[in-house]
Amino acid sequence: MRTLYLCGVGNGEGIRLALQVNRATERWRRIVLLDDDADKHGSTRLGLPVAGSFDLLRQADPALDEVVNLVTRTTAGRARARERIAAFRIPFASLVHPGVDLLGAQLAGEVSIYEHATIGAAASVDRSSVVLVGAVVGHGSQVGRGCVVAPNAVINARVVLEDRVYVGSNASILPDLRIGAGATIAANTLVVCDVPAGATALGVPATLVQASGTGTMAAAADEPRAAAIAASTGSPVNGGTLASGIADAMREVLSLAEVPHGSNFFDLGGTSLKAIQLSRQLGERCGIAANALDVFRFPTVAALAAHYGGSSASDGLSQARQRAAMRRGR
Repeated sequence: MRTLYLCGVGNGEGIRLALQVNRATERWRRIVLLDDDADKHGSTRLGLPVAGSFDLLRQADPALDEVVNLVTRTTAGRARARERIAAFRIPFASLVHPGVDLLGAQLAGEVSIYEHATIGAAASVDRSSVVLVGAVVGHGSQVGRGCVVAPNAVINARVVLEDRVYVGSNASILPDLRIGAGATIAANTLVVCDVPAGATALGVPATLVQASGTGTMAAAADEPRAAAIAASTGSPVNGGTLASGIADAMREVLSLAEVPHGSNFFDLGGTSLKAIQLSRQLGERCGIAANALDVFRFPTVAALAAHYGGSSASDGLSQARQRAAMRRGR
């Protein structure tokens, strides 16, 4: 029995894509859903049960069966999932919606092209990349390995995405630009210049945030300073210090029980949309005039506490306490 294994059931559109492809081609006798989140085991997605973890790939037949990596939330998470799946030595399949016109395009193996996507003439999509619903890859563009092009994003003509680039929903990249390996283009961003490797582009027009000097290493270096700031902020925000208020906001946005002060927001499941949500939470909880760009520049509790620990943060805390007092007086 030829079986297709789908790994990562949080991507409902990916499951639907597999069903659409199989309905058109009758390629697999059976489709099996796998996810490493035990809470999802036994549940159903589009009428298919979640059979268990990725470990069930041990039961697959490499001579007959195929597997698809449905993880698309981040390129780093996608790469980790692919590495885990590849260890079972089951061939990866491509999923291309039957309605997508590929005339003149070049696709490597192990790609997924979703419904209503557009792949232009002389465009290429390399291994393990995904072009999601409604996204456009313009003519002559090159999408490298392990990239994710989110719904309705537009990559204009002759753009080059190097490996592991993430392009967020509704983002637009102007023609002839190069986006460096591991870069992130946030949702709704307009990119008007080249983006260096590992950088984040955010806004209209895009502001570039370099990963070096502001990422995890910088956040770790700021932890002692953040601890000192947390201890010196005086009256609590929502019952805690500045750092604890930031941690509370991050926990709520990420739906996590705990957030270590040195852990990177994006490694914990953060996205550009969640960065916007976090900036709003910081305003509500801590009275901080935050924006999503701050979250990209200072992606840990420690780094954010250090960044906001100056006079502006103190003013924000004071304003938050004043607002709380006014609410109590109503």
